[in-house]
Amino acid sequence: MEEFSARTRAANLEAMAREPVDVLVIGGGIVGAWTALTAAMRGHRTALVEKGDFASGTSGKTSQLIHGGLRYLQQFRIGVVRRAAQERDVLLHMAPTLVKPLTFLIPVYRGRGPRRWQLRIGLWLYDAVSMGKVLPRRKWLSREEALAREPTLSGDGLIAAAVYADAVTRDARLVLAVVRKAAKQGALVANYARVTSILREEGKVAGAKVLDEELGVVRTVRARAVVNATGVWANELQGGGQRLPIRPTKGIHILVPHDRIGNHGAVTLPTMDRRVTFVIPRGEVDLVGTTDTEYRGRKDEVEASLADVEYLLRAVKGGFPQAHIAPADVVAAYAGLRPLIDTGENRESDISREHRILVDRDGLVSVAGGKLTTGRAIASEIMARLERGWLGKKANGRSGTPRFQLEDTGPPLDASNVSAIVARAVREEMAVHVDDVLVRRTSLFYESPDQGEDLAPVVITGMSAELGWGAERRAAEMERYRGVLERNRRWRSVAADG
Repeated sequence: MEEFSARTRAANLEAMAREPVDVLVIGGGIVGAWTALTAAMRGHRTALVEKGDFASGTSGKTSQLIHGGLRYLQQFRIGVVRRAAQERDVLLHMAPTLVKPLTFLIPVYRGRGPRRWQLRIGLWLYDAVSMGKVLPRRKWLSREEALAREPTLSGDGLIAAAVYADAVTRDARLVLAVVRKAAKQGALVANYARVTSILREEGKVAGAKVLDEELGVVRTVRARAVVNATGVWANELQGGGQRLPIRPTKGIHILVPHDRIGNHGAVTLPTMDRRVTFVIPRGEVDLVGTTDTEYRGRKDEVEASLADVEYLLRAVKGGFPQAHIAPADVVAAYAGLRPLIDTGENRESDISREHRILVDRDGLVSVAGGKLTTGRAIASEIMARLERGWLGKKANGRSGTPRFQLEDTGPPLDASNVSAIVARAVREEMAVHVDDVLVRRTSLFYESPDQGEDLAPVVITGMSAELGWGAERRAAEMERYRGVLERNRRWRSVAADG
């Protein structure tokens, strides 16, 4: 396996400053990663910079689903669902080790959630827009069949149920796989590289000033085209003209012990406020999500609240009344911000998941909206605009949207092989800090009972051996991880005080 390490990162930052690039992509989430890969595969000299770690923002705090978005059919957003379902099918073929089929049961209740006829139409459309037909078709269950499949599901008002298929992933690892593929295609990528300002000359974008967060060095990266794929932070880099109308909404998820809920498989639960809650098995825990609420706070400090956690627990108990879960049972919670385009809806959950690409008068290309599932399609659209405009096509580049295989790397990721995890994360996955390993290269932060607290010193020791850290850096990394834990657990102190 080729080296993709902190040394690679340092060399890439020097290389992108030494020689101009064709495309500079700002933002290492799913859209930025796919844009860098698409640009590199089309023959453009490409650079990608991310102010934190790859997938440390919205793209690493999702429901982990690669899906069409069944609930969007209720809002008649058939175009959004069609595009996402088709991208889901492509990713199932393209990344079989990262994107895997998952079957959901969705119950039909009297008085809450969609009616039986509405769900029948919705699931028929859901199957119809899946052009590849790579997943099993819907299946209808009687009340008795539904309870045989999920014995602890609430039978109160249960009329029937349906089974449908989507796909599941590990979001941060999917983003990382795309980033690594971009690097293999020649893109110069670096995490912990913050754009401090956009370089503009004679009223046109000409690159950016990039701060190496590890060394404190600022470099100038010159580029023919700059893509602002920073999600909810996009407005901060735009100039004084028209701006993307971004309306951030907060979505939180919790992980609880699987045996506390009692479900057998993945379930989509209708809620009393016309939303749905997913309950998705992940080994010894279940992932439960999500919320959708207005957010006006600091974008770098979004956290779950006790009210968020209690909302999800109520939704679970509504579907599984015998579930023995309380806030104290929650293993971990995480919160992310969706960079949605404000189209005037009153309810946050009614806002479209459509994306928007805006080319400023100075040439800066900014994008927001979309989903984890549709990042590849968005990137293709961005590059088509650039190549139709001032960038042009490369004679040695691939046209259209390239097809290839995305692969995960190395042995299974769990607490039984920490040494192998650390070595791989540092050497082949550009892990720079302890939380890169425990939060994003693995999911031990979210899925182990102590959120990786006991493993942190072991990981730091392993990283120290790989990266040559001294005692001061090791202590700083331990303090850094304690800070990550403290912020993630802050909602618990409210629960304890209450």
